[in-house]
Amino acid sequence: MKQIFDIPLNRNNTWSTKWDLYKDKDIIPLWVADMDFKSPNIVEDAFKERIEHGGYGYTEIPPELNKEIINSYKKNNWLIQEDWIVWLPGLETVIHQIYNLIMDTQSVIVPRPIYPPFLNAAKHSNKKIIFHDLEKVDGRLVYNLEKLSEEAEENSWLMFINPHNPGGTVFSKDELEDLATIINKKNMYVLSDEIHSDFILNSDDQHLHIASCKDMADRVITINSLSKTFNIAGLNCAFSIIPNPAIRKQFQNVLKGQTPSPSIFGLIATLACLKGGEAWKNNLLEYLNKNKDFLLEELSPREDIEIIEPRGTYLLWFKVLNYHKANLQQHFENFGVGLSDGKDFGKPGWIRLNFGTNLELLTKAIPRIHKALDDLI
Repeated sequence: MKQIFDIPLNRNNTWSTKWDLYKDKDIIPLWVADMDFKSPNIVEDAFKERIEHGGYGYTEIPPELNKEIINSYKKNNWLIQEDWIVWLPGLETVIHQIYNLIMDTQSVIVPRPIYPPFLNAAKHSNKKIIFHDLEKVDGRLVYNLEKLSEEAEENSWLMFINPHNPGGTVFSKDELEDLATIINKKNMYVLSDEIHSDFILNSDDQHLHIASCKDMADRVITINSLSKTFNIAGLNCAFSIIPNPAIRKQFQNVLKGQTPSPSIFGLIATLACLKGGEAWKNNLLEYLNKNKDFLLEELSPREDIEIIEPRGTYLLWFKVLNYHKANLQQHFENFGVGLSDGKDFGKPGWIRLNFGTNLELLTKAIPRIHKALDDLI
């Protein structure tokens, strides 16, 4: 099975957001966070079964799917209840909608760097936004808890990502508990994006849910999807876990009439992957670690970049030390590689590289990256 990740998946002429940006150009796309791997065969098999049936009408959430979600969280030591689960078409929409749930008297803490939709939602919101800059400690991006405690206002919301996108931090039990102490003390609430929770690259790490910390369940909306794990983002299927009944009802009211249900094929694929995707996922993680090690071996010796080694996700975040307000995305494109500009994450001068692709393609991209960096010296 491991060899399937070495087989190139031709994504040209498939309406691919990632590849069509550079259609008919000699630019290797390593930007938007979807992978260049064929989804597991169990997804195709499940689709064939429904296609043979031929019915694609309005669809309810199958009880079996909720049970599989509950079981998956039980394996990770969080016992959730079925009525806590609210199904969604995707996370980006919900990140924007959450600002409609937050009261005008509540401020919003947005860490930087952060996945761009969090910044876009903040920009178009009338809420008070407090930015908190994450700091590099022992090679990881983490919160400065002393500063956060000073910055946070009573009754505010924290936008939280674990594992962190783009930095790849997998927050430890102690870090989550220390964060939870501040949140409880300040009577705060949390939107926790855990979409990369299956991508734990270091065996010493474990993904833990901030909602499972002491006295935190009623303060957290957890959002997740299998779309990254099994490369099914185009199927529009995600879910939230909201233990607090009052917040859950408010959340459902905000979504009602504005946010559609997940697609039928998204539900089918999610169920299939929950039931039979474990072996494929484990092999994927092994392959991604190989890609990560290759990139670190190639790029770490350079003295003109500062790398944050990812412990989770399939994203490499690095600072270009010779950045002189150049358009970094355009600069790298000029040398034939498409990366994500850090300014979109709230950190100009940084770059995000998606290594969820074939090692052969990364091997082709590395000389281009070296030449682009050399040109900045």
